[in-house]
Amino acid sequence: MKTWNLFASIFQIVIGVAAIAAYIVLSVGEEPLGKWTVTLILAIAFVVLGVIGLVDWIRSRERRKDK
Repeated sequence: MKTWNLFASIFQIVIGVAAIAAYIVLSVGEEPLGKWTVTLILAIAFVVLGVIGLVDWIRSRERRKDK
């Protein structure tokens, strides 16, 4: 896999974690969270996709070293 995939995966993780942190800040500030719950779910999905992409990148790198 290309280095671009690594960058994209790390970017997804960072943005997802930032969105989750923003949700936590909103909850501490006693903001009504009903309308933000969908955003939290999408942020979690973004982090999961980033982690999957990072694991795929690491595995493909290991396969190239083995050859």
